[in-house]
Amino acid sequence: MRYSLVLCATILLGGCSAPAGPGFHAGEAYLVNSQRTQFYSIGPAQVSGPDFALYHGQRLTMIDYAYGYSHVTVEATGQIGYVPTEDLAPAPPAPHPSPSPSSGATAHRRNGNDGRAPTAAEQSKIPLPEFPESEPPPGSPPFRY
Repeated sequence: MRYSLVLCATILLGGCSAPAGPGFHAGEAYLVNSQRTQFYSIGPAQVSGPDFALYHGQRLTMIDYAYGYSHVTVEATGQIGYVPTEDLAPAPPAPHPSPSPSSGATAHRRNGNDGRAPTAAEQSKIPLPEFPESEPPPGSPPFRY
C-alpha cells in the first residue's frame, strides 16, 4: 500500500516538473546553428518538399518549440513555417542602439513629436492640398448635376 502511494505521488509530481508543450519558448529568438537547414511552410511532410533554405546565423522567432520540427517565423521576411529543431540554438539578446544627437528619434522630440500618431484634432489642422482650377477642354459638354 505504502509503495503504491509513493509510486503514484512520484508519477504525478514528475509530470509537473518540466514545463513544455505548445507555446513553450514562444516569442524567443533563435539562430540557425547549422550551415544550412530546410524551411517548410506547411510542414516537413508537405508534398512539394522544402520551400527554401535558411543559412547559418539567420534569426528566427519561435512560435512552438517541439521535438523534431519547430514552428518559427523568419525575422527578415516574416514567413512562418517549420525547421528542424536540432538546427536551432537560442540567440543572444539583440543590442539596443542608443540614440545619437543626429538620429531621427531625437529630432522628433525636438520638434514636439514624441513618436506617437497625431490625434484627430492635430490632423484636422493639416491643410488640404490646393489644386489649380482647370478649364474643360474646348467642345466638351457643360457639367451637369
